[in-house]
Amino acid sequence: MLKPAGVRNRSLAEARTAGRWRAVVEGGRVRRAITVTTLAPGMIAVRLEGPPALLERMGLQVPAAPQAARAAKLLAWISLDPRRFSGSVVQGEALLDPCAAPAGGNRAGTCVRINGGYFNYRQRACSAQPEPRPIGPLNTSGGRRQPALPVPSAFAGDYHQMMFADGSSFASAPLLAEGGEPVFGIKAAGNPMYRLPPDFCFERGDLVPPGVLWHAHDANPRAAISLPSSAGSGRIRLVAAPMGDRSCADSGWSLTAFSAVMARLDRQQSPPNVSLNLDGGESVALLAWVGGRPLLDVRQTLQPRQVGNLIEFHDGPPQRSPRMVRCVKLET
Repeated sequence: MLKPAGVRNRSLAEARTAGRWRAVVEGGRVRRAITVTTLAPGMIAVRLEGPPALLERMGLQVPAAPQAARAAKLLAWISLDPRRFSGSVVQGEALLDPCAAPAGGNRAGTCVRINGGYFNYRQRACSAQPEPRPIGPLNTSGGRRQPALPVPSAFAGDYHQMMFADGSSFASAPLLAEGGEPVFGIKAAGNPMYRLPPDFCFERGDLVPPGVLWHAHDANPRAAISLPSSAGSGRIRLVAAPMGDRSCADSGWSLTAFSAVMARLDRQQSPPNVSLNLDGGESVALLAWVGGRPLLDVRQTLQPRQVGNLIEFHDGPPQRSPRMVRCVKLET
């Protein structure tokens, strides 16, 4: 995997945060754990990797059990200046390869991708519909409505719609953090609807349908997008948290824990950002190209999983509105 190297030209928010973390946990471990790199004007890459105990001292992890001290966790994100980048939802008739180079080759500008919302993976949501079908409404550029599957009725209240300035939009769940608070962590605490049913059995071949939130209390690879809550208030962050070892739960994140992490990142802005969960598991992929060259590649699988939809950001005219994305709760 390609990793950003070195620390240079950091945004003020990322620089201050890294400085506070280093002040809390001094020494070589933190210098090795935090990497902050400018990939292009208005685009910062941040990578945090270390055991839970280290992330706990940075405010990004609940207290770790002693036996988890050696389980490394990874958080990576790209921070974008919304005055320089425009976003869009990409959906096609076939599955999409998130690692495919952007069109234009070496003449291409800056492109950032992250996996999007849930889709009909292996037709587990509906055997009669194609695999690329999104879970919940999805529009491509120009507001063109695409065929979609309904959101799971039991979790309809968890779904929110993200809308971009070009008219594209998609739905995902849950809303992780708002106003700097881990809203999903608070909502899910002790709630059995976010756990596997009592009679569920993977060994028997039971499956979790795409878009259902039974996995919320289990450790999994996660992804999210953090958005400014008002015009001109901050930066967009695309966050990926792959697991180094899926057999080791301590290397992953429950949605409750991930909700707290996103709230912590959202508070880098004033007012705080708002964060929406994206599809996770083997779909997790965060990539960046500058001038056609790949500069960042963070994903769960070495062989990239094809996905139903993607979120793409490209460098655009500075006059683009910073309100290009917003979360709107779906009517139920």
